[in-house]
Amino acid sequence: MFSCLGKLGCLALALLLAAAAWFTHDAWYPALRARLVAPPPPVAEAAWEPLTPAAAARGRAAAERLSERSGPVYVNVAAGDFAAFLLDSVLASLSASASGAEALARDDRLYLRARASVAELGGSKTLGPLSGVITGRQTLTLRGRLEVLRPGRAQFVVDEVAIGELRLPSAAIPRLIARVAGTARDSANAPEAVLVKVPRTLADVRVGKGRVTLYKNVP
Repeated sequence: MFSCLGKLGCLALALLLAAAAWFTHDAWYPALRARLVAPPPPVAEAAWEPLTPAAAARGRAAAERLSERSGPVYVNVAAGDFAAFLLDSVLASLSASASGAEALARDDRLYLRARASVAELGGSKTLGPLSGVITGRQTLTLRGRLEVLRPGRAQFVVDEVAIGELRLPSAAIPRLIARVAGTARDSANAPEAVLVKVPRTLADVRVGKGRVTLYKNVP
């Protein structure tokens, strides 16, 4: 009999403790979970990187490693270093007075931006009705990817252009690019692409995880 009462007492005590734990779980459960469950790794936000002479020197040094006989097959570079070395001419060709150039790598695209004079972008022939809305100096932002066409020659294919807060229609991009393309184009060039000189040892360029990967041209 006493054994039965003892078991009933233990059961009652267990139920009482369980009830107390349930009604107070908001106080102790988060701390317990934080100790038992590993937090997910922080997600690094892509940041704009300035195009400076120092960044260009770092990008050039990284690319030169591909030309070494015993050098790596690929190298990773920061978006700012890569753009300062190879893509600063893209912004300069659109606006001679472009300043404060920056670059960013996001998803599989490169972004370039700078403060530019809207008047240098071609007026109504390029911007259409937007030329009457956007004036002065604005932030010009380009999104695109670099495609190597052959040794020493690549094209930066622009798939999005924004001036200030306004995004240009897709049909306006080839008109904008045509202003800087000149006559040095052939059938291999996309109408929305700017030609870029690259090292002959560069075979391919990939963008991902906030960085740019350069691949060696292996004979």
